[in-house]
Amino acid sequence: MHVGTGKAGESEALLEAFARGRTDLQFFSHEFLGQKLHDGQLRYVENANATVNCLSTANRYGKTTILKHIHCHGGIYKVGGEPRYLKDDVFDLTAFLKLRYRTIHTAFGWETAALVWDDIHKTLKESEMLGVFVENAPKSLPPHIDFITGSRWQFRTLGHDASGIDGNSYYVISLDEAGWVPGLEEMMQNVIRVRVADVRGRIHLCGTFKPGISKDFYKFCVRASAATGLGIAFDHRDDVDDAGESAGLEASIRKYLREYGIDLDEFADALTREAV
Repeated sequence: MHVGTGKAGESEALLEAFARGRTDLQFFSHEFLGQKLHDGQLRYVENANATVNCLSTANRYGKTTILKHIHCHGGIYKVGGEPRYLKDDVFDLTAFLKLRYRTIHTAFGWETAALVWDDIHKTLKESEMLGVFVENAPKSLPPHIDFITGSRWQFRTLGHDASGIDGNSYYVISLDEAGWVPGLEEMMQNVIRVRVADVRGRIHLCGTFKPGISKDFYKFCVRASAATGLGIAFDHRDDVDDAGESAGLEASIRKYLREYGIDLDEFADALTREAV
């Protein structure tokens, strides 16, 4: 693999940045994507290495920033594929370049998935450093980004029963606004988890808690909370209730789950018995 700008000094600086960006994620974000991660974003990209990771945030937290970082960093360095190109800590460049590395960003509807698609194209116009490592970024369909390392980042809608992402193995699958995906748990079991299984990839379920949240997304968040020891907190309030007082989001979720005959406390207790 050759990366160059035509000037020896610039090429050396680029390769130094490339080397540092593999492990220094804040540096990678700043130098390659032109963005500085706040503490919460940095904590997520450094630690979200489970098979199933949950990113549930308030509005304007910067989910798009995190997802763009995860896919670009993975595509450039083929993160997760190390067992196929590192043998006894010796780097095999041929094996690295031949490794079929795919990631995919998806959502229930295209308008949601397109938010990240549009944002990465905006970044490509602004970041010369990232552009060096992107071989092809067509605006035509099907949407994808090709990196010079041979990686491809795809963008799709889930489709019926997750058929839109079936048929390939992925090192990263990100699902935006997971709280609004009907039948999420069934899709996870039958399709989504299968797509990362043979390459030991990672799934990122992302969304913002709302009063009408899908019980499936909440279930995965409770499991992630149990596995990591991180609590789930609701730090905003929703609409005013009949008593004229602002009801907490937890009360809204309880009401939502009661419609399914589920008690929230019993539900959470049952979920924590098998953490993701």
